[in-house]
Amino acid sequence: MRPEVPRTEGDGPQGLHRSGGLARIWRQSPHGPARLGQVTTTAALLWGALAAFVVTVTVFSWARRTLIVMARLMEAGEHTRVIAHPGPRVFRPHADRFRATSAVLTGRYELALRLLDGSRVPAAVNGRAGDVDTQLRGAALTSLGRYAEVIALLGDDPAAALSRHQRAQAALELGDDATALRLLDRPHPDAVDDAGRLRILGCLHIRRGRLTEGEQLVRRARAAYLSSSLAAREVDIGYCHHHLGEVALARGDVDLALEELTTALRLVSVRPDNAPGLAEVHARLAEAHALAGHPMESGHHVAESRTKSELVGSPSLAAMVRHSEGMAAAHLGRRAEARHLLTDARAAHLALGERPAADSIAAVLDQLDQLDQPDQLDQPDPRAPEA
Repeated sequence: MRPEVPRTEGDGPQGLHRSGGLARIWRQSPHGPARLGQVTTTAALLWGALAAFVVTVTVFSWARRTLIVMARLMEAGEHTRVIAHPGPRVFRPHADRFRATSAVLTGRYELALRLLDGSRVPAAVNGRAGDVDTQLRGAALTSLGRYAEVIALLGDDPAAALSRHQRAQAALELGDDATALRLLDRPHPDAVDDAGRLRILGCLHIRRGRLTEGEQLVRRARAAYLSSSLAAREVDIGYCHHHLGEVALARGDVDLALEELTTALRLVSVRPDNAPGLAEVHARLAEAHALAGHPMESGHHVAESRTKSELVGSPSLAAMVRHSEGMAAAHLGRRAEARHLLTDARAAHLALGERPAADSIAAVLDQLDQLDQPDQLDQPDPRAPEA
């Protein structure tokens, strides 16, 4: 599951959270040179300062318009253009923050961290914008599986809703359910913020096998997104269908799993540059088609998930994709291939500290070992009814 990220209206990735005000913050920030052209007692200096003021206002006005253009591109989901935009040199740190936001939203997490490291936004602007840098950094670090850095960055009880969600997701991946539940316990007054909370909480219950409770929470999140005025809400709704597909997979309801996951892919594809989200949905579709006995379709989705994952370069996402690929091989009866893929995935999860995922793979490997034992092949199925 991808983490929530601060975003403008019109964006909606793995993060699935609305800040909605990032672009407005930049437009509302007073960038004008208020202290230029101070009154002096010398007429020449006064006129010289006035001339400098006019030139500077012109430059600053152009720079401000350029930032507005970048903000509008971001709102329209044109993230590749935002990242490539030269931006105004005079406000380069501000432009870099826009670029970092688009980088996070498209899964270019290392680039986002480099931009944030080089950004030096004035403290006054940080105060008005909220701690957007921290939220962007938290999203990138969580997606890369660098959970110790997430914990160091956000602490154990962050105040902002988005930071609480990111910290809870790190706890979920590490198996620290007590911390995740504590951080997700309080409803948010904002409906979309609360939808993000419900979705992550639902994911936690689904991952731990509490399918009914998890499904109910995800359906509540989906209803909140449907009734919101959030632009590009299709992506958020798509992630809810992705979780519902996972529930159906866990229950062995192949037809429903394919229906939910196909819907998820259609909705998430509204943002074709959302490589992390698309990688996850394709990976689950590979499992579902394998369980349905569709090797060609499963192979197609395996290839798509690999391609998208390689674009992101996240160890955590790569482990998840490898995990799904191994499960697909197991469902298709290719046990040797499945064992190889799942062993690699388990090692990757363990290296990241993702103990719950590693434990789930260990259980599958044990089942494969039992199937390969010769003395088990001639034994009747204990689940079969007696004659």
